[in-house]
Parts: sequence; C-alpha cells; structure tokens
Amino acid sequence: MRFRNDDRGQALLLTALTLPFLLGSVGLATDVGYMHVQQAKLQTAADAAAIAAGLEIGNCSSTGGVVCANMKTAAEKALIEDGITTATIKPTSSCTVSHSASLAMILNVGPCVLGSSDPNKGDAYMAEVVLTEPQSSFFASIVGIPTFNLVARSEAGEAYYISNGGGNCIYTQAITINSGGNLDLSNCGIYDGGSLGTDSGATTTATTFLYYGSWSPNNCNGNSCKWNLGGGQVQPTHTNSAQSDPLAGLTAPSQPATSTTNTQTPNSGQTLQPGYYPNGFNLNSSVTVNLSPGLYYMGGSINVGDGATLECTGCTGGQGVTLYFAGGSLQANSGSNVDLTAASTGNTSNGDIANMLVWAGPNGQDMTIDSGSKSAFSGIIYLPNQSLTLNSGSQVVVNGDSVTTAIDVNSLMVDSGDHFVINGSGSYLGSGSETLGSFAVAE
Repeated sequence: MRFRNDDRGQALLLTALTLPFLLGSVGLATDVGYMHVQQAKLQTAADAAAIAAGLEIGNCSSTGGVVCANMKTAAEKALIEDGITTATIKPTSSCTVSHSASLAMILNVGPCVLGSSDPNKGDAYMAEVVLTEPQSSFFASIVGIPTFNLVARSEAGEAYYISNGGGNCIYTQAITINSGGNLDLSNCGIYDGGSLGTDSGATTTATTFLYYGSWSPNNCNGNSCKWNLGGGQVQPTHTNSAQSDPLAGLTAPSQPATSTTNTQTPNSGQTLQPGYYPNGFNLNSSVTVNLSPGLYYMGGSINVGDGATLECTGCTGGQGVTLYFAGGSLQANSGSNVDLTAASTGNTSNGDIANMLVWAGPNGQDMTIDSGSKSAFSGIIYLPNQSLTLNSGSQVVVNGDSVTTAIDVNSLMVDSGDHFVINGSGSYLGSGSETLGSFAVAE
C-alpha cells in the first residue's frame, strides 16, 4: 500500500513516455520550417527566372509564342544570380510537372501547366517557369519521409496585354486624330494618358486603345469612325490605371566630338559620319544624303527639303543610327523622303542606342512630317516633351526591322488623309529593358 500510494517518479515516467512524441513534434516542426524557407527561396528564384525569360520574348519573336536560346540563357543566369544554384540548369518545355532527382526547370511561352484554370493559358506574351527540387528531411525520414519534393511556379508578361497584342507601341499624353486620319497598328496597342481627341471619319486599327484622361469624340460616334480593336473593344476604353512614361528612366547620350563631316549644307551623294553637329544641317531640294551608322548628336534641326532624301544604306545586319536632338528636331518637308533604321541590339562602338531612332532632349523641338512626304522609320521615336505632327497627306511607316518599333511622345496629331502605319510590337528595348506597356509577374 505504501508503494501504491507513493506518487514519486510519476512525472519522470510520463516524461519518458511522451518524450518520443515531443521530440517527433519538434523534429516535424523543424522540417516544416526548413521546407518553408527553402520553398520561399525556390519561389523567389522562379519569379526571377520568369521575369528574365519573359523580358526576352520580344527579342525572340515579335509575335511571341517562341522559347528561344535568349530566353533559356536568361532564365539559367537568373537562377545562378539568385543563389539557387551554381551550375547551369537547362530548361525544358512541358505542360506536366513531375518529381525530379535534382533541381529542374520547365520553361513555357504560353502557360499550360495549370490548364484551363489559368486565365493566361496559351498567352503568347507570357513566360511560365516551374522549378522542382527535392529536399532531404532531418527528422521526417525516421517515419519514412526521407525527402520533400518542392515545386514553385511563376508567370511574367505584359500586364496590359489584350487577346492578340504585344503591348503598347504608342504612348502619349494627347492624341488627336482628325477626319480621315488613319492609325494602322499591327500587333500592338495605344495608350493616351491625358486628352484624346477624334473627329468624324477617323480610323484606328490596334490590339487595344486605352485612355486615362478625357475623350472628346467630336461627332466620332456610331459608325462615323471605324475602330478595329482587339479584346472585344468597340471603341477607345477608359482606364483608371495611369501608366507612367516607360522611357523616363533612360540616360541621354553625352555629346561626342564634332563630326568629321560637320556641315550645314551636305552635297548630294555625300555620306555623313556620326558625331556632333552644332547647328544641324539642311538638305536642299532633290539632294540625297546618306548617314553612316552611329550616333548623331544634333545641336540644331535636320531639315529635309522638297524632293530631298535622307537615308542610311549601311543600316543592315543590326547596325543603325540614333538622332539625338539636344536642340532642333527632324523636319521632313513636303515631298521629302526619309528612310532610317535604328540599331537592333545593344550599344554599338559608334555610340548609337539600341532601337532608339529619334530622341529629343529637354531643349529639343517638335517634330513634323509634312504633307506629301514619305517616311519609313524602324525604331523608337521618343519626344518626351514635344509633339509629333503628321500633316495632311503624309505617309509614315514605322516598320519592324528593329526589335522595338514604337512612338513615345508628349502629343501626337494625325491629320486628315494621313496613313500612319506601325508594323511590329513595341514591347522591349534591345538591351532587354522594358519600354512600352507594363511588364510584371502575373502569378
């Protein structure tokens, strides 16, 4: 009885009985906490790889939908830079995720892993990355769980993408389309951040047309104007999401040495060399002048006279010109011809800037394409504080020879009888930086 009633040692006995369960709980908590940390790291790496790959979509194909070598390399480097691995992990494309023996990556353009539950399924301008990696457990192996297979998935692409478009290739604070004016955009959209004005008889073709400020239709109602827009839009659509100037963060080029061919009146047949032109230059009537690839830093305007031609015959194979206007502007007068191409990739040894064709500094002036002129531009026209005016009867084509073809101007006026054509997507600058539209992680 004495021993039966003696409760000394019971706590020790209970502790001994419950200790395995306590240690197991601590061990499980340790495993779960560790796996959460590793999962977060893997998710961060997947986000980085998706962004890196997605930013290369426009450099692979203007119509999207292609996983090219640039995308694979960018995703591989993102994993190394994010510290998830020190070795190159070659991605594969697949819509099925399975356990992997080591770190593995799936890379798709046009997400498909989640199937129909993914609102971005098949989107040709979205990159999908899935990372899988086994992680050894500490204590769970005692109960037969030696590893956990971690999975992280991410998508990145154009946040303003609508149905069949590749981002915006016109960004402005004020668009005016007069009666008979025609904006004809292939595979890209329009954003007006301030004041949209249209007139009866205007025609616009684009994947999307968003305006943030006000719209003055001016009799552009019903069938009087033609809107050929994607995403189910029947006319310009108001948005409550303001977009900032996508090129505002760019650093202007520094002034180079005066060009060896600096002159204000080039001769017909002359080939000009890159460099600084303090006073700009004038092309008199019927004069043809060729520009060598490189950066032209203008202190004054380039005036292309009636019947004159300004071209760059050497702008092939990725080479091109950049016209930076510290003062003045490009003026294509009536009956003139301008045919210029920007460099397509990177900054060249001559100092031109990838895909940047015409760029006005703070003291640059408005740019005008006059009636009866014919202009073909391949690259970005960037006039952050200036206007681009297309007078009646001018014909302007911005084509897709460079990676980016886009218009980023303070205001754009398309006059009656104008046919302004942009062929190509305005999603990326050749260096891989985002220009027009809003690029983001979507999931």
